[in-house]
Amino acid sequence: MHSGRLDDVLTDARSWAHRAVDQQWFKPSDLEILEGLEVRSPATLFDPGSHRPLIAAFFGGTGVGKSSLLNRLAGESIAKTGVERPTSQEVSLYAHESIHFRALPNDVPLDQIRMGRHYHDDLRQVVWVDMPDIDSVDQNNRQLVLDWLPQIDVLIYVVSPERYRDDKGWRLLKEGGGDHAWIFVLNQFDRGEDVQLDDFKKLLAKTGFEDPIVLTTICKDPASFPVPDQFSTLEGILKEISHQHLLVQLESRAELMKFETAREAVKTLVERLGPESSDASRYENMWSSIWSDTVHDLMIGLEWPMRALVSLYTGREAQPIGRSMDLTHHADQESVKPTSEKPLLWDEWAEGRTEDAVTQLLVRLGEAGMPLLPARQLLEHWPQETSKTVLRQGQLMLRQALAEPGNKTQRGLMKLASAMSILLPVLAIAWASYQVVKGYYDSALHHLDYLGSDFAIHSLLLIGLAWLLPWFLFTRLKPSIEASALKGLRSGVRSGLHMAGDSMIPVLERFEIDRQNHIHQGLTLLGRLEGPKGGDDINQELAPLLQRMVPRV
Repeated sequence: MHSGRLDDVLTDARSWAHRAVDQQWFKPSDLEILEGLEVRSPATLFDPGSHRPLIAAFFGGTGVGKSSLLNRLAGESIAKTGVERPTSQEVSLYAHESIHFRALPNDVPLDQIRMGRHYHDDLRQVVWVDMPDIDSVDQNNRQLVLDWLPQIDVLIYVVSPERYRDDKGWRLLKEGGGDHAWIFVLNQFDRGEDVQLDDFKKLLAKTGFEDPIVLTTICKDPASFPVPDQFSTLEGILKEISHQHLLVQLESRAELMKFETAREAVKTLVERLGPESSDASRYENMWSSIWSDTVHDLMIGLEWPMRALVSLYTGREAQPIGRSMDLTHHADQESVKPTSEKPLLWDEWAEGRTEDAVTQLLVRLGEAGMPLLPARQLLEHWPQETSKTVLRQGQLMLRQALAEPGNKTQRGLMKLASAMSILLPVLAIAWASYQVVKGYYDSALHHLDYLGSDFAIHSLLLIGLAWLLPWFLFTRLKPSIEASALKGLRSGVRSGLHMAGDSMIPVLERFEIDRQNHIHQGLTLLGRLEGPKGGDDINQELAPLLQRMVPRV
């Protein structure tokens, strides 16, 4: 693995995350965990293929003497100390004259850095850096420290006997320095006690260092040291680390931890997309139970508006069902006037009940661990589309019901009754006419009495019954216009509600497809960030000296 590969993966990961933010799968604040990842390393300070020295930096609070340590190393005043220490941004470097820097954090020009050059070949493998006070009130100094952290190999954290328990600077470095090696220096130890040294080691053990390297130094003339000084030990440790084998180990560990940090960031984002498993049927079952109850409530709640609407529609000439009507009664007439553009049938209650169903669905999705922002965006206009579907279907089936009232059997019997109302009276008249002619013939031939009044009465009764019976059946079979309209409107509303409910399934399927696509892209990125070793193995592979210098991960 190398930083170039990590840089490529992070570029793809940020593009993936930005696309997800645009579609509301992530919040803009979620990008901070990716945008804050650092891919720079100490090697980026130098040209590829050139000599790569170890970068060791002194960090610490105000007045702990870290600049004095650098000056002692150089044998001259490289870094300002005491009242001379700058309040503006300034970094002091001490490097061999053969070392050439390619770039610096935030593109700081070399002429703004206090540079000390030397010609000692035994110090050629190490570049020493003195950083501004970590507890400085100047935010520029604080930011400069954070900008340099990714390009440091070894953090030399300097404390004094009076301030070794001040953890503000320590915590700041710990947050951004988990992939560095650490050496701790208890400076000005001529004013310290062994009990303070032991206490400092115990504090470090609590923060993850099992056997930290803690050295004691004194920034005075070596000949006047009242107690042993370990500054030479510090120089020896850094020289040993600068040997190629240990430096490669340190670089490899830092690189692996960067990959692990990036992997955790991407993993966190993938987890926010919900479960990896995909089962579209769970959405259908989830929605089916919600919408079934909603349809039941809506059909009951819309019964009165449907009756009122049918009464208005069938009682007036071509009244539009899509407009709200205010029925106003006067003493001499009854008038209907439009009062608003809001549909009478689909009122605020119906719209609110539909929105409640969507809210219940969102709650169920949230309980299942699904991201709600993209779901809410997809369902934002669904209640309005539902009202349009219901009104369209209601009007369609109402018109069909008025065009063809009743059912097929009823309409067939009505046609039969209509035909019988003509045929039966004709047959009755034909039979009576036949009897009249036949009676006249028989009376003339045989001198019989002609048909009397009884025959005339009976014939009229027969003809009347032949017409009355089919007419009665026809009137009884003829459906009520209002009943047919109400039945058709009910059927249309129910059909529209079912159509609206069915239209939700493709929306949820689209939601799941988009979610799975983002999850798949995230898992692909995780695969590209997969390291050959876990965090515990990283430390175990290090040389014993380096194991003492890195915290447990």
